[in-house]
Amino acid sequence: MFIKLFNMLKMTWMFSWRLIAMNFLFSHGHNNRWLILTAFVISAVLVFGLNKHILTFPIVRLLKRTSPIKAADGSDEQPTIRVQEKPQTNEFVPPEVTGDADRGRITGFEPKILASLPVPRNRNMEGIPGEGLEEAAHFDENSIQLGKLGEENFAKALQMTGLLERFKTLWSVPVLDFEKFKAGPYNTDIDCILATKNTVYLIDLKHYMSGNIIWTSSKHNELVGTDGQTGKRIEVKEMSRNMEMATKAARRHFNDVKIVPVVVFMPTDKGEAFVQNVYWPGHIRGVNLAQFLAELSFEEVDETGRPSAVLYRWNTIRRQAREKASKKAGKPFIDGYEYPKMKTDEEFFAEWKDQE
Repeated sequence: MFIKLFNMLKMTWMFSWRLIAMNFLFSHGHNNRWLILTAFVISAVLVFGLNKHILTFPIVRLLKRTSPIKAADGSDEQPTIRVQEKPQTNEFVPPEVTGDADRGRITGFEPKILASLPVPRNRNMEGIPGEGLEEAAHFDENSIQLGKLGEENFAKALQMTGLLERFKTLWSVPVLDFEKFKAGPYNTDIDCILATKNTVYLIDLKHYMSGNIIWTSSKHNELVGTDGQTGKRIEVKEMSRNMEMATKAARRHFNDVKIVPVVVFMPTDKGEAFVQNVYWPGHIRGVNLAQFLAELSFEEVDETGRPSAVLYRWNTIRRQAREKASKKAGKPFIDGYEYPKMKTDEEFFAEWKDQE
C-alpha cells in the first residue's frame, strides 16, 4: 500500500512540474499560485484515474542506441533482450504469451529448448554448474536432479545471450563463515556468483512450478502459488533464510563492494510463471529468468578489478570445499573443465594441408 501511494505521489509530481513549467513559459514568467495548485490537482486526478504503474525515464535516454543480442545458433527464436551500450529504459518487454490456459510466457529458455545444448565451457567460469548438489545429502534424488538442471540451464541461458562471455562466474559456491574467511558450517551453497562492473550478484535458482501460476510472498515468509485461471492456491512453500545468511556473511567480508542477492525463477516447459512482489527474508527479490537476463544485459563489464577480486578470493574457498568433499567421497578432485591443448601454428597448418 505504501509503495503504491509513493508511486502515485511521484507520478503526480512528474505531471505537475511539467504543467507548471508550461504555465511559466506561456504566462511570460508570471507565477500564479492558483495555476500551480490547479496543475497539481489535475495531475493527481490523472494519476488516480489511470491507477497504473507508469514508468518514467529521462528523455535523453531515447537518443541512446541499443542493439539486440543474437542467439548462439543464429535463429530468431529468442526473448526480447538487449545488450547494453546505453539503456533506453529499465522496462522489460515481456515475452510471447501462449494461448493455452495452463501455460505462461514462452521465453526461449525452456528445458526442452535447452536440452540439446551442452553445458557451457568458458574460461570465465570457475566450478561446474550443479556440482555442489551431488554432496547435498539432505535433498532427495528428484530435488538434486531438478536443482542441477536449473543451474545447467541458467549457464546455457547466459551463454545464449552472450552474458557468459562478458562476466566472470563462480558455480556451487559455499556460504562463508560469518566470523572467519572460510566455508561456513552450513549444509547449503550459492548456486552462482556473477561479477559485473559495480556489483557482485549472489544468485539462488529455483525450479518451481510455472506456467499460468502467480507466485507471491506473504508477511509470514511463505511463497504462495496461485492458479492464474481459477485464482485458487495450489502450493505454499516456506521461504528459507539461507540467502539472507549468505548475504550478511558476504557483506561482512567484502564491505567495499556492492553485494546484491537475487532469487531467479527458472521456466519449465510450460513457460515462465508470473512472479509478483516476491521477496525472501532479508528483502531479497525474486525475479523471472528472462527479466534478470534483461537487467544483466544493461550491466557493464568489470574494469576496476574489485568485483573480480572478490570472486578470486571466494574461489579459493570453493576449491578447498570441493577438494575436501571429493576426498571424503573417495573420488578424484575434478574442478572446472579440462580445456583442449592449443595447437601450434605448425600443427594447425599441417592439419589443414592434410584436409586438402
